[in-house]
Amino acid sequence: MTRTHALRIPGVAALAMLVFVLLLGGCTNPFKPADPEPPSGDAIIEDFSSIENLLSTVETAIATRSTSGANAYIHAFADSTTASDRAFRAYHDPAVKAAWLSLPGAGSAPEPWLRQNELGVHSELSRIRPNDPYVFLFRPDPLSENDADISADVKLIHRKYVLKAKPASSDTVLIVSGFADILVQRANGRYSIFEWRDRVDPQYGVNSVDVKSFTYERLESQ
Repeated sequence: MTRTHALRIPGVAALAMLVFVLLLGGCTNPFKPADPEPPSGDAIIEDFSSIENLLSTVETAIATRSTSGANAYIHAFADSTTASDRAFRAYHDPAVKAAWLSLPGAGSAPEPWLRQNELGVHSELSRIRPNDPYVFLFRPDPLSENDADISADVKLIHRKYVLKAKPASSDTVLIVSGFADILVQRANGRYSIFEWRDRVDPQYGVNSVDVKSFTYERLESQ
């Protein structure tokens, strides 16, 4: 018993001395549990409690190139789970649609554009300038009449939208601009977009190379 006890003490002492030396040298404690991995992507708080919060969530979602951004974006559009539910529909700017269909190799241009079609739009917008931070904004449309209540749970709003990239080495670059007449509903305790009628920005027109409309980006996302 005496021999066994004498053999154990040097081992314990050596281990204690090793830990002491490592700590003095600024090394990480070998017995400390590993730190958890940070979550991938930027988490987004999805707030659909009002129309302005709904639009703000879309703005943040488009500016956030991550799975969280894509999820927040698509959650802003009405999804039909029963026959009585309103489902998202988008209608293209006719001139932009015609110009896109005339492009070599252009595919189909589904209309109305459904929520399942919208699934690729966030990724398409993200690909335009993938290395630059984005700012997406909705603003009241000065060219349209005022927003209007259609019914107790539906409102028609008119918005101008812009998507800007902010390269580190140059000024802000406008890449998407247009107008939308949007029907928003309140259902199941939250707001969602169930109709979007797109209009090209006349300042840039159908054939602009650098500044596109949502119609163009939707059709490109297929």
